[in-house]
Amino acid sequence: MRSVILKAGLGLLCLFAVPASASAASGTYTCAFTDIFECVDVEGCKRVPNDDVNLPPVLKLDFDKKVMTSDDLDQDPTDIDIKEMVEAGDLVLLHGIGRNEVSPRSFSAAISTKTGKFHAGITTGDATLALVGDCVDGL
Repeated sequence: MRSVILKAGLGLLCLFAVPASASAASGTYTCAFTDIFECVDVEGCKRVPNDDVNLPPVLKLDFDKKVMTSDDLDQDPTDIDIKEMVEAGDLVLLHGIGRNEVSPRSFSAAISTKTGKFHAGITTGDATLALVGDCVDGL
C-alpha cells in the first residue's frame, strides 16, 4: 500500500511541478506517464493501466549520460542506453532498444523542453504502446 501511495505521489509531482525548462537538453528529467494506449493489429488501440503493460510509473532521463532509468519503487532500477538523441528546436528526440529477451522492443520519444510534455512509443513484434506524460527538470 505504501508503494502505491508513493508511486501516486511521484506521478502527481511530475504533473504539477514546474515543467522542464527551456534550456538545451542537459541534466536529468523525471517523467511520469499520464496516458498509455496499447495498439494491436485489427483490434485498434485501447487505454491500459501501467501494471497491464509492465511499465514503471516514473522514468529518469539523463541527457548527459544518454541513459534512461526505470524508477519502479518495487524493483531495482534498470538503465537503458539512449542510442540516439537529437535536439530540434524545443524538442528532444530520443531512440533506443529496450532489454527484454522475451519480447525485444524499440522505443522513441519526443520531449518538449518548453512545456515538459512527453510523447513516446514502444514497439514489439506484436503490439505498439503509445505513451503520453509530463516531465520535470531535475528531481
